[in-house]
This record gives sequence, structure tokens and C-alpha cells, in this order.
Amino acid sequence: MRTSNEIRQQFIDFFVSKEHHQVPSAPVIPFDDPTLLFTNAGMNQFKNIFLGVTKPEFPRAVDTQKCIRAGGKHNDLEEVGKDSYHHTFFEMLGNWSFADYYKKEAISWAWELFTKVWGLPKDILYATVHHSDQEAFEFWKNETDIDPSHIEYHGDKDNFWEMGLTGPCGPCSEIHIDRGEEFCNMKDVPGHVCKVNGDCHRIIELWNLVFIQFNRDEEGELHPLESQYVDTGAGFERVCMILQGKKSNYDTDLFAPIIQAIAEMTGVAYNEGEEGTSHRVIADHIRALSFAIADGGLPSNEGRGYVLRRILRRAARHGRLLNQHQPFLYKLVDVVCDVMGHHFRELNEKKAHIKMIVQAEEERFNTTLDKGLTKFEEIVSAMDGTTIPGADAFMLYDTFGFPFDLTRILAEERSLSVDENGFNEELEKQRTRAREAGKFVMNMENIEWTAYRDDEPTEFIGYLRDTTHCHIIKYTLDDDNNVRIILDRTPFYAESGGQVADMGRIFNEEIEIQISDVKKQGKQFIHFGKLVKGIIQDREFTASIEKEYRKNVARNHTATHLLHAALRKVLGEHVQQKGSLVHPYYLRFDFTHFKAMSPREASLVERMVNDKVRECFPVSTRTMDLDTARNEGAMALFGEKYEDEVRVVSIDSFSKELCGGTHLDYTGEIGLFKITTETSSAAGVRRIEAITGTQAEDHVRRLESEKEEIQNLLNVPSGKSIQKIQSLLDELKAMHQENESLRLKASGDVIADMVGGAINIKGIKVACGKVEADDSNQLRNIGDQLRGKIHSGIGVLMADIEGKVSLIVIVTNDLTKRAHAGKIAGRIATLVGGKGGGRPDMAMAGGKDVDAIESALKEVPQIIEEMVN
Repeated sequence: MRTSNEIRQQFIDFFVSKEHHQVPSAPVIPFDDPTLLFTNAGMNQFKNIFLGVTKPEFPRAVDTQKCIRAGGKHNDLEEVGKDSYHHTFFEMLGNWSFADYYKKEAISWAWELFTKVWGLPKDILYATVHHSDQEAFEFWKNETDIDPSHIEYHGDKDNFWEMGLTGPCGPCSEIHIDRGEEFCNMKDVPGHVCKVNGDCHRIIELWNLVFIQFNRDEEGELHPLESQYVDTGAGFERVCMILQGKKSNYDTDLFAPIIQAIAEMTGVAYNEGEEGTSHRVIADHIRALSFAIADGGLPSNEGRGYVLRRILRRAARHGRLLNQHQPFLYKLVDVVCDVMGHHFRELNEKKAHIKMIVQAEEERFNTTLDKGLTKFEEIVSAMDGTTIPGADAFMLYDTFGFPFDLTRILAEERSLSVDENGFNEELEKQRTRAREAGKFVMNMENIEWTAYRDDEPTEFIGYLRDTTHCHIIKYTLDDDNNVRIILDRTPFYAESGGQVADMGRIFNEEIEIQISDVKKQGKQFIHFGKLVKGIIQDREFTASIEKEYRKNVARNHTATHLLHAALRKVLGEHVQQKGSLVHPYYLRFDFTHFKAMSPREASLVERMVNDKVRECFPVSTRTMDLDTARNEGAMALFGEKYEDEVRVVSIDSFSKELCGGTHLDYTGEIGLFKITTETSSAAGVRRIEAITGTQAEDHVRRLESEKEEIQNLLNVPSGKSIQKIQSLLDELKAMHQENESLRLKASGDVIADMVGGAINIKGIKVACGKVEADDSNQLRNIGDQLRGKIHSGIGVLMADIEGKVSLIVIVTNDLTKRAHAGKIAGRIATLVGGKGGGRPDMAMAGGKDVDAIESALKEVPQIIEEMVN
């Protein structure tokens, strides 16, 4: 039996033998494409070629692309685990032609690979083509030895591919395989016929050959493209299932080791039927999480991070169904790395980081689940009827990770039901929102350029020179003299990798243009600026950057590399860059870490960086191929897409990173490094802002000036300010405690009077009234006083806190079977324009109508009489 590693390599080797260039998979986190939550198809990294924005580097390519489909238009999340083939993460095998070969070669090579290399029986293979594509039909008929009766025409739904609502598109040809009658899951359906593109599991698609030859405009019209492309995609897991002779993708060696580990960990054996759903969900989801986190994703409450958090919590919920109540998913990362790390080296490189993120999220989910149970109790307490609304059930599902079944089980324990239809309506609304957000509409800016030369790439010489002679390739100029210029040669660094662009001038004797920004589009650099003198003509120009501006940027960029290395040494190897901004006046660095740095840790990092500055190490740069750089230990940064040849920036043995930015020659040129802030940027991400050079010197001078001013205000000598401030704080604290003591004494008198005037309702002592409180904590403390004085009974307290009603209800422990504090609070809250709930013994609520407090208190006895058993 072929292993998955062998099958993957055979695919790549076959197309390399057909003169295809092997390209690495793009990250599953598409940092450079805001239209996508995740990389969901092999074509994503080539989209700009199809759109005509960039030119291909090679005419043919082959790859295996990491994909996640769990949001937007392509969302398989809820189907995972129910059958044998739905996944959130999968690999897409693909070969590509960029205006080189076309239908004939794509069809014949696909047939050759399937039948000769992989030896699939020809008599069980079928080919489909678009009903308008007779050319493809003829190639199948004449260039392969497929049974002609196995070639079928189909419509747009199955055999026409589109990138989005507009843009490149074209007919496609699919290869299907007949697995045999035993795989039909609809045998008992009257009138069912097994067929290609049918609705049973017998005949399934293996490979899709897309022929991109049209562009669809905003009116829906198709226009032939100047060039034609081939874009193919074969689901790797499904190919492995067929070649390994398995019934399910989950039976292949891509999943079996993970499922076996789950069975051993939980003590629950795997079953291929419905009982094995949890095993399949967990196995699929831990693969998606491992790859997404390795490529820079992080669970969070927004965007793709929210999807990752849902995936993890869905896996954790299924773990609870297998009796796993403590974090366990992180232990499966090792197995994923063993299975997939041979080809995807980033898994092994980031293994410790992946495990830390997953474990931390599992622990967070356990806490969230407990909060969800509290929220469930609040929902039940505030209910009037016996059916939990669908919107509330969906909120528990969406916010707290409650599966619908768990809500239903908890409801049944209380003789309640759940509005399942309402839940499904809310779920469908969310899916609709996700689909709308995932739609890609091509809206290319139409720029009318004045061109002097062929559309050639820009030669960047800024690593070596800050001035150069150059010519204009093309430009635009508006009525306000704003200019966009593309040069044949430039010293200007284009904004990239977090580093801001250079500023400077493009000029000659007659013309001057001030450049304020530079951006890279494909292989060209677009310079943005203002024409300040002359009329633009086809002449030779001088392009010159502002040297001191570049130097300050370089100080902060080199300091960023030192900071990154120092953080990993002080905090641990889990630290990974999540983003950066390199500016002439400061640097900003986001990194993975799950708690705030202590003052000692920040001091150690700062000292370590300044030690390297004082040692004045040379900063060396070398260009090498990507594999060599990684083998030498160079760090690749999240969100960066690297070419085959990369630039490695090294600082002694302390730091080595792949980086295309501009740097100093020696670390000593940084002068001084100073951290100004360390804050939270997102869940699991910290942010450091720091300054260097003259900015750091000015900062120190300002601190000295503030220190002197504080000494003068306190009228103390140098070195005595802290002692004086502490003395003042101690005095303030003592005054506050005395004030609070007087307040509690006064409230105690009020409570005593309230208990003395308590009424009897159905044999229960009930005390209620309005009290003075500054915040909810004070109100809770007064409630505790009331509980202590009433001994056995029910207490209701209301307060006006900053113009809003706060309400607390206490029920002593001996009475919680007769009265429920949460339900009473919810009922009273409606009288003051609010809502709330809580535990049987204590509950708080709020309202908007402070004028209704007195009237609400008058209603309390009647409400309690109705609600006491």
C-alpha cells in the first residue's frame, strides 16, 4: 500500500518530469489577501496572475496547497465528522499552466497519472466536461483511451468554475471514479439511480481540471481573456482513500494514527459509524488548528481568529463526550507533526508554539463553559414559560460553545424544552452573514498611465546606494499635482514587512518631485509624491532618498531583530512575531505571549538588547536559497511570503532572520534602546513599543525633567520622592477606611430597621427597602449584612447608582427550595425597566428607571407571595 507521503511525492515528481516548477504551499493564513478568511484553494496564491496584476515567474507550476474551509462561502465546519469526506483542513494537489499548455496536455497528463503511475482501473473512471466545451470532449475521446461512453456533458453547476461574482472564469473537466454499488447510500430510495454528479456516495469526483479562458464583467457578460490558464485541483485525502483502498478518508494513514491516539487517550474505541463522530471531529480539527497556528493564526474573538476558536471549542466539546474534561487536544499535536511534518516542516519548527496555544485555549474554554452554565441558569431564571427561546440557545452555542444537544439535556433536567426551529433560524442567519462576508468581488482600479517604456520590472538598488540615475517607465498626474511614478531603477525602499517606505526626491535640472510613499505592486515600485517644479518629460532623472530618515528607520529595524531574539531568550521559544511597525521615530513589535511581562522581564530584555548595542556587532546580510537559510536556523516570520532566494540578516550568533528590510552596518549605531510600553494587543498577543537613538535620549531627558518637577512639588530632596508619595498614599488609605467604616455602620442601622420592620409571607420573613451604595460591590456587601441579620428569610435591596437601578435579592440557604433568588430578581427588574437573574440564594439585576424604585418596592410582597412555593 502506498503511504500518503509517497502519493504526494509521486504527484509532484510526475509534474516536475513534465517541466513544472515545484512551488511551496502558501500559508493557510492569507495575510496579504483581505478577501479571504483562509487559503481555501490552490489558486489563491496565483490569483494576481489570473487578474493580470502580476506576471508569472515560470510558465508551469505544481504544488500541494494547505487549505482550510471553515468560514465564508466555503464552510464545511458543521458537516465534519458526520460522513467520511468533509474536512475543515485538507490538501489540494494542483498543476498550473500560465498561458503555456492548455486542455490537451492537462487532460492527457491527468489520465496518464491516474492510469499509468497510480494504476487506477480505466473502466471505473468517468470524465465530465461543460456542455459548451466540445474541444475538451474531443481531447478526452482522442488523446486518452477512456471508454467514450464514460465522457459526459454537464451544466454550469458542476462544470463551470468562477473565482467570484466577477473576474476570471471558465469551463472545467472533472474526473470521477465508480467505487461500486456497495457505496451507494440511497439504495432504499424509490427511483434512485447511481450516476455521475448524482446524490449518492458511489461515484465521486477525484480531480477538477479548470480551463480559465473568460473574464466575467459586472453585468455578468463573458469576455475572452488574452491568455488562457490551467488550474487543477485534486483532494489529497480522497486520492489517498482510493489508492489505499479505504472506505473513508478517516481510514487513511493521514488520520488513522491521530484517531488511534484519541482512542488510547480517552479509553473509547473508534467506531466507523455514528459512534465515531467525536473521534473524526477531533482528528480533523486538530489538523486544522495545528496548520493554522503554525502559519501565524491565533484563536480570538474576531475574523479568522474567531473561526479558529470555534474549531478548537468544537473539538473540546467532542472531547467531553469522550470523557475528557481536562485539556487534551494539545497532546495530539505531536501525532499531527509525526504524520504531516515530513513534508510541511513548519509543523515541527513551531510544535512547541502550537501546543502552548492549544493548551491555553483549552483551559480558557473550560472557564468559558463554566460561565456558560451560569448564563444558562440566568436564562432559565428569567423565563416566563417552559420553552427556552431559540435566540438564547444560539447565544449559548455561539458565545459559550454550548452544543444544542447540551442545552436540550440541561433543559430536560428542569422539565423544559428548547425552541429548535428558532435556534436553526439564528444559525442560518449566521451562515448567511458568513457567506456574504466571504464573497469576492473583483474591483480593479482603472488607472490611465502615461507610459514611456515597456512594462518592465523596477530594479531596486537601495541596499547598496541611496542615489541613482533612472528613467520613468510610466506615471499618472492629477489636477492637484499628485504623482504616481514607476521607475526602471530606484533606491527607494517600498513599504513591506512592517517597515515604512523611504522619502526623498526624484529630480533633474528642470523637474522636481517630492516622494512621500512607495508601494510595491508585483515587480514594480510605485512612488507616490507631489510635482513641485516643472513638467514631467521623458528625461533622465536622479532618484535620491532622505539619508537621515532611512538611518532612523534602520536603527529601529535592527533594534527590532535584537528585541525579537531577546524576548525568545527571556520569555521562551514560544515567542513568535505577530506583527511589527518600523518607523523612523519608534518601533512597534507584536509577539505571542499569554501574560503581561513583569517589570523584571522587561528590564532583562532591555538590558540584553543594549548589551548587544554596546558590543557593536556587525550586521551581515547574505542571499541564499530558502531551504539553506532554514537549515542554518534563520527565522521565518509569520505573514511573510518568501521567494526561492531569500535575504538573511544576521547579528553575531544572537539573531538570524529572513528579512528584506534595510539595516545598520553595526549594532552600535542604534545608540540607546528604550522600551516605552508593554501592553495587550489581542488574545495571546502582547505589544511592545520602543525607541532608539536621539528619540531615546530625548525620552530620558524628559523623565529627568519630570522627576525634578515632582521633587519640587513634594518639596523633598533627590531620592526621597517615592518615600513621600507612599506616606501620602497611606494617609489617603486610612481616611478611606475610616469613611467606609462609618458608611457600613450607617447601612447597618438601616438594615437593622429593615429587619425589624420585616413582614411575614407564607411563614417567611421578608425585608425590603432602598439603600445608599456607590457601586455594585457595596450593594453586595450590604446584602451580606442583611443575610446575617435576618437569619432566615428573603431580602430585597434597591439602590440608585449613577442614575441606574441596582437590585439584589438574597434567599437564606434554608429557603432555596421554596424560593429562587434569580427568578425573583428577574421579575422585580421588569418593574424598573431592566432584567437580570442568578443563583437560587443570591441574584443581582439592573434597570433604567430610577423613578420607579419606590413603586417597585411596594410590589415586592405581592411578587414574593406569588413566587414562593
